[in-house]
Amino acid sequence: MSRLRRRTTAAVAVPVALSLALAGCSTTSESGAAGGSASPADGPTEVDTILFDFPFTSLPIYSVLSGQLAEYAESQGVTVEFTNDNGDLSTQVSNLTTYLNSDVDAVVSFPIDPASVESLAGQYIDAGKYWVTYAGDMDNQSSTLQFSFEESGRMLAEDAAQWAQEALGRAPRVLVLEDQLTQIGQERTRGIVEGLAEAAPDAEIVAQQQAVTPQDALTVTNSVLAANPDVDIVLAAVGDAAQGAYQALLSTGRAADDPETYVGGLDGNLSLFQSMQAGDMVRGVVTVKSEDIVAATIDIPLALARGEEPETDVPVYLVTPDSPDLQEYITAFGG
Repeated sequence: MSRLRRRTTAAVAVPVALSLALAGCSTTSESGAAGGSASPADGPTEVDTILFDFPFTSLPIYSVLSGQLAEYAESQGVTVEFTNDNGDLSTQVSNLTTYLNSDVDAVVSFPIDPASVESLAGQYIDAGKYWVTYAGDMDNQSSTLQFSFEESGRMLAEDAAQWAQEALGRAPRVLVLEDQLTQIGQERTRGIVEGLAEAAPDAEIVAQQQAVTPQDALTVTNSVLAANPDVDIVLAAVGDAAQGAYQALLSTGRAADDPETYVGGLDGNLSLFQSMQAGDMVRGVVTVKSEDIVAATIDIPLALARGEEPETDVPVYLVTPDSPDLQEYITAFGG
């Protein structure tokens, strides 16, 4: 659930490991009423420069977002700058530290490890800047940008369950490619597992393993298929992992359009959308629209500067081969 918070105490370290979800309670208080003016302690009353700190620059979604962000920011009369963290926590911390003393007015950051940047987030707020946590919650934050994490997982699981009932007529065997390293991944994984248990109680999860990148998923899926060659469904908490699982299925001899296989993932991925359009076994992707994420990345800091309480939860959509706007997603993701 999205929560909007304003930091009112000194920076508090969060003693949790990377693999734990962030707790909903904190030492912070709810932000002031919408429409009030921002004080210097809350952040600037004008936002001219926004830093977008998305550390997973190798993921396909990054190139989509970065290009659209530059265009949308210009249309709103603001400048957007980008870090280049290369998926490395120490680099992310170093980059955020460098930008702390720059002229950026707000940062939208996807923390690799929230506990490691809690203090930095507090320093940004103390310096009169806005901190927006991308894909999660932190104790020190001005706002958050989320997209129905647990509901996304449930939507995908329910679609897969319905497909299994219609296409298989038997209890499906399922591989879940999870992400337990981030809040978004934990909530999505929980949604997949709980949604599957409710919608297909006879389904058997033969393996539930960590995989985020296409290469991770390729390796994991090949290993699982070696022991369980009759897997019917692969559900991934990250769309890029679903791409790797699809390649693994092909490499073990599964036909691309196998009528008794379902591959699905969360987050848009050009390769998945194109395979879906071709009639292959990619059957479900739950995703945001990239333009919604782009708009929220810019609009949330601008709303904070106006003293407004921003909308922080971006809607998600289930895309299937029958979706009339499938081609629009392909185009939006670079196809």
